Amino acid sequence: MKKTILYLCLLAIPFIAPAQECSKMYGFFKTGTQLEYTHYNKKGKVESVNTQKLTQIENRKDTLVATFDVTSVNEKGKQLYTNTFPIKCYSGTVFMDMRSITPSQQNAAQSPDMQIEVSGSDLVFPPGMKGGQALPDAEMGIIMRLGSLQVLNTRYFIKNRKVEGEESITTAAGTFKCLKISYDMEYKFMGTHNIHTLYWYTPDAGMVKSVSYDKKGNEEGRIELTKLGK
Repeated sequence: MKKTILYLCLLAIPFIAPAQECSKMYGFFKTGTQLEYTHYNKKGKVESVNTQKLTQIENRKDTLVATFDVTSVNEKGKQLYTNTFPIKCYSGTVFMDMRSITPSQQNAAQSPDMQIEVSGSDLVFPPGMKGGQALPDAEMGIIMRLGSLQVLNTRYFIKNRKVEGEESITTAAGTFKCLKISYDMEYKFMGTHNIHTLYWYTPDAGMVKSVSYDKKGNEEGRIELTKLGK
């Protein structure tokens, strides 16, 4: 019996190790971590503030799963919506839920009768990324129903993801050595939108900053990490 238990424990070690490795590699994978993001419009004025708090970490066999609770308020402090999404990590590769970067109006349904279906793939951030490296595409579909009435059916497509290089970024939360990543997003919400985005990412905090541009190269808005802590 003891030999059987020991054998099962030895089998479990390879699965536990990758999850533990993730928690050491990424500074924001700690219970209680809070990431505050301020959203600015194209005129540089505050549009909303999004607070993401890591409320639970689970080791599911070989994968670490971090659950974030999200609260968004407008520029006057009035709550816009709440949400929850997971970020997963396996052997140093981070799989980020698309809901963490898509436009907030898609997440704002507050009616108890509103059913939301989300499907698609995660954004992948492999370890050891370098300038010039291409990253996998991602997509997400959202269907909203109010009772039997479908009120929204749309998809987001993220493509042409590429690591442009390294760059230090300073925000109200501090100075971070980041990887600068570019990508194109296409989605439909009251028309078809095509956005080019520059995204600064660090293993210490995840996203530090993103700036979106329209097809003419004009800035449409930006998001900055303004607080990092517990």
